[in-house]
Amino acid sequence: MKPGVAAFLALGIGVVAATPARAAGANELQTALRLGIGRLNVGDDPWAPTVGVDVEYGLDDAWALRGSVEGYSHAVSADKASGASAGTERLGAALVGVAYTVDILRLVPYLTLELGVAHIGGPLGATRTMLASELGGGGDYYVTRRLRLGISFQYLYEPGDLLSNPTQFGNSPFMFSATARVSWVF
Repeated sequence: MKPGVAAFLALGIGVVAATPARAAGANELQTALRLGIGRLNVGDDPWAPTVGVDVEYGLDDAWALRGSVEGYSHAVSADKASGASAGTERLGAALVGVAYTVDILRLVPYLTLELGVAHIGGPLGATRTMLASELGGGGDYYVTRRLRLGISFQYLYEPGDLLSNPTQFGNSPFMFSATARVSWVF
């Protein structure tokens, strides 16, 4: 590596390391974009692309109000044996709830609980809209005070299903996703 490039990289790393970082505080707004993969429990759907947008408003340094919109889409081939036609299996959900964060220097793990509605439709099952809830967790690394990079895991389910079989997290988990997350604090 050239000396000038190495010096520039060292300076950049030093500036990022010296920048103070902390969890979003009271009255701060954080927006995040999630991109990754998810698995919908309808038929034998494989892992497919999923996307989400989160907005959080800090009540204090640990608690935040949270709203999420997320989606999943997977092309399905026709299956003559089961009688399924070709098409696209889709899921869309809009949820609101709370987030709890634990500030550990630059790494901030968090847990979320949200309640809202989900809509699913496609060739593998009947189209329906239902009450849904989501448990989530993940961690953000504070690149700077405002920019965060992290990972996030979400488990979307019907509350009645989870209550009927809590030891197995419900009889039929609705959707699980693992996403990379980029967020910004205003």
